[in-house]
Amino acid sequence: MSQALLLPTAEDMRTNATFDALMWALARPGRVQPLPFPGLFALAESLLDRECSFFCSNEALKADIARTGANAVALDEAEYVFASVGNQADLFALSTMLSGNLLYPDASATIFAEAQIGSGTGLRLTGPGINGALDIAIGGVHPDFWALRAEIIRYPLGWDIYLADGASLIGIPRSTKIEVL
Repeated sequence: MSQALLLPTAEDMRTNATFDALMWALARPGRVQPLPFPGLFALAESLLDRECSFFCSNEALKADIARTGANAVALDEAEYVFASVGNQADLFALSTMLSGNLLYPDASATIFAEAQIGSGTGLRLTGPGINGALDIAIGGVHPDFWALRAEIIRYPLGWDIYLADGASLIGIPRSTKIEVL
């Protein structure tokens, strides 16, 4: 009895490539990963399904993300957060995001935000996945965000962060230490 060979669709290949970029971004903190399709929706499309909860501060993007079947919830309940980190007014709300607990450190939020990779505030990253230290520059992120992150992170508790710049992405897991230069 022969079995039919199912070939991946173009959409399958795109979401798989995006998922690979997301995983490599956290495995290699601060290293730029190319995305096959620009924008935050491509990231949501490759990760979220009807078992996920999300918060999105952009109404148009929120409607697109809802098509994945994921549940829109309040910021303090969301596993995936699509928000601006560029102005100080937004930062106070971000302090309420899930950061896990000692029994379930994975019960924390993952942040997705747009930023300018390669220009802006200098950061020195150290930790797992980094050989020594890595200096990067990130623009479009309010300087107080890094202080807020440092206050919240108590490894293994904290947030994982993805910063997207068009068709490029970097990841910063909660295990990465950040020094603002």
